[in-house]
Order: sequence, then C-alpha cells, then structure tokens
Amino acid sequence: MIHRFPTLVVILSFCIVGCLTEKSEKILETAEANTPQVEEAKPIVAGLSLSLAKPNYQPTEPIHLNMTIKTGKFDLLAPYVTAGGTGAFTKLVVKNEAGETIKPKHPITMANESKTLIWKGKEARCIRGIKLGAKTECQVALDNLRTYYDFTSGVYTLQVLMSLKIYRDFLEDQSLQIVEIEREIAEVQGSKKLPTDAKQEVTTRLREEIEYIQSQEKERSDRIYLPLDSYRGST
Repeated sequence: MIHRFPTLVVILSFCIVGCLTEKSEKILETAEANTPQVEEAKPIVAGLSLSLAKPNYQPTEPIHLNMTIKTGKFDLLAPYVTAGGTGAFTKLVVKNEAGETIKPKHPITMANESKTLIWKGKEARCIRGIKLGAKTECQVALDNLRTYYDFTSGVYTLQVLMSLKIYRDFLEDQSLQIVEIEREIAEVQGSKKLPTDAKQEVTTRLREEIEYIQSQEKERSDRIYLPLDSYRGST
C-alpha cells in the first residue's frame, strides 16, 4: 500500500543592499497540493526551516545556508540524497523582489549512491538512506549560496520544496564477502535436495562466519541502505 504524505515547503526572505540581511526567518507550510481541508488535523510527518549563518554579509562574503528537518512523532527512513546532504537543496528556488525566478549558474546536485545487497534472501537494489528519529532534528547545509547564484543589491526570497520518499526497511552496509555468504545461505534455504536439519546446520555455520567478519570490521561504515521495493510513499 502506498501512503500519501503532505508536501513540505519552506520560504525564507532576505535582502541585499551592499550586504545581505535576513528579514524573516521562515514561513513554514506543510500542505498537500489540491487537497481539500479536513476538520481533523493530520499528524505532522516533518517540518522544514531555513536560516542564514549570520544576519549581514559583505558583497563578496560566502552565504552559508542551513536547513533543519524536524520530524513528527514517527521514525522515518528516507534517501540520504534528499535529507542528508546538498541534495536537500536541489529544489531551491530563488526569486527577486519582482517575483522573477533567478536562474542558477549551475544546478545543485548530489549523486544518489546505490548498491545491490541481500534483502529477504534475494538480491535487492538499494539506495543509501538516513534514519530520521521521531521528534528529532537533522541539519544539512549549503556552504556558499554564491557558488550557485549571482546576487546584486535587492530583496530575494528563497523557497525550498521537498518531496521526501519514505521506506519501510533498511539494511546495514555489507562487505562483498558478507553478500556472497548471504547468497550462499539463500541457495541452501531454497535447496530441495538438502534435508531440513542439514539446511539448519549449514545456515548456522554461515551465520557464524558473518558474525566473525562483522566483529573484525571495526572500522566498517555505519551507512544504511534502503531496498527500493520497501518504498512506502512520498511527503
């Protein structure tokens, strides 16, 4: 079943008159487009806020932009490319005081890291994910907005829209050796020639091998990956 979540929108206004001054911290909306209002308020999945690193900037100073993602009462599993790095700013829109959209010098992008892991006994295509715990805050930053936009004196509005895809399951990062052992376990479990007790014995031995490998990988990455087939829906 695919669930629908509200679209997250955040707006931040600032002005440049020889310097950059933050006029309003944020205007936050969490509303589903073209959806009639209902009497009973829906639980907030997540909220966004934008902030500038400082209120005033010299014309050539870097403009450090921060985004905070604040979750509601649910734990969320989301793509890292959306909520864990500069990819959170891919849908940034900059407008001048006339309401005209300012085109970036080059788009804000981030690679979506993927790999094939073993999930439910089968190979599954996965993308790098991030855990957003209930009622917590996750912060991401854009080091310098001037890298992507040219600003002159005037008033500007920043708007970020985020469609946050939510997944049910996650996998811890697996070494190639562990992936191969997991494949072997899947083959053993699916074998019609081996008796049940033999399957159990072999599986137990292979699981012990995995545990030993994991114990030796003390510096193993703590990255998690989301099976694409565990997709639930989007905010």
